[in-house]
Amino acid sequence: MNFNTILYRLGIDPDNFINQENEPIRTDKGFIYEVNQRTDQRICPNCHNNHVTIKDYDIVEINCSETDQIEDILRIRKVRFKCKDCGKTYTPAIKGIEPYSKTSSQTIQMIYNDFTDNLTFSQIAKRYRMSVNRVIQIFDEKVKYVPRRPLPEILCIDEIRFEEEYDQKYCCVLYSLKDGEIVDIIKNRQLAYLKEYFEGIPKAERDKVKYFISDMYDGYKTIYRQYFKNAIHIIDLFHVITQLTSAVNRLRVKVMNSQPHDSIYYHFMKAHWKQFLCRRSNIENRFYTPKSTGIRYHFDDLVFECVQSDPDLLTAYNILQDLYKYNQKNNFQEAIDFVRFISDRLIQSDNDYLISVGRTYKKWETGIANCLARSQNKIHLTNAIAESLNNQLKTIIKSAYGYHNFERFRKRAMLIISYNPKRKSR
Repeated sequence: MNFNTILYRLGIDPDNFINQENEPIRTDKGFIYEVNQRTDQRICPNCHNNHVTIKDYDIVEINCSETDQIEDILRIRKVRFKCKDCGKTYTPAIKGIEPYSKTSSQTIQMIYNDFTDNLTFSQIAKRYRMSVNRVIQIFDEKVKYVPRRPLPEILCIDEIRFEEEYDQKYCCVLYSLKDGEIVDIIKNRQLAYLKEYFEGIPKAERDKVKYFISDMYDGYKTIYRQYFKNAIHIIDLFHVITQLTSAVNRLRVKVMNSQPHDSIYYHFMKAHWKQFLCRRSNIENRFYTPKSTGIRYHFDDLVFECVQSDPDLLTAYNILQDLYKYNQKNNFQEAIDFVRFISDRLIQSDNDYLISVGRTYKKWETGIANCLARSQNKIHLTNAIAESLNNQLKTIIKSAYGYHNFERFRKRAMLIISYNPKRKSR
């Protein structure tokens, strides 16, 4: 491979150097390519005169690695000139290497491209054999701003835990259900932050949102009423069911602890708690055989016997099954009648857990009915995309051992999920 070809492959302009054939030096990690900077660039950049002399030389090594398999180093014998007229010294710039950088522009561009992949800063640093702090520095220098995506017709809003500080515990994430991407990440889900953010979005753009999907956080209802008056507010079914499954689970624990610790019911309810929270049709088709008796009990029979042992647990379990079985083809009026029916049943119970869930359902009955009434919305809309992308965000935070700089986290998450060309081509 000749002199020019080597330099072009490394992303360096050969015109920077004296054309001479040098065999690369093989190392355990890769190759070292030695070059000498040209000495005929004798125009002073300060006074623009050519009365300059060579002051000295300096050896610098530039990281030109392209992969984590081979470490390519460009060892440059740089020349430093001194101007006789102005007395200042200078070193001519090298095309393909940024001033004061020890990494080639090509390698920096490859690092920049890796920022859209789901790689940690540590993994990128290892790939190009540099420090993690240097990779973060490149990220901050090259990724100054990542714009939000336009508001979609179906806007999902949710939150994710970010920091432990009181005023920065959760950040708010906007999603597009149709595109499966993040629209933007807001620093905080507190109402003041949300109002300031949505005030900055033109009303014409906000009016294009037809469906606003959220959980039962009061701040989201306020934002919906103030900024998305043309949209239909939908409470995500996942959060509706979670309210009731939490109550069922608390009652299961209460009933379990009331049983003798050596009883079949106690051991079954403790070991197989998930069977009490799923659809009855999804209960595992298997048998439970206690060592003490050797008698086989079908899972379905044991679940039914356990829930029948307590009136509150039976009520909560039956309502949960009704919610699972609800026919989503019904219209809005039938949906809201159903929500009112189950909320009244819960409120009329004597259990504080169930009364609390019933009051919550009553408070959000319109949004829940909008979720259940498929015929009104033409399609069944949920926040499932938000839950899926939230898991990706948690992975980004966890794999980086936590992001303490919100803007850096936001930009990295947007690049990986919303601006990744590889992801969009799938």
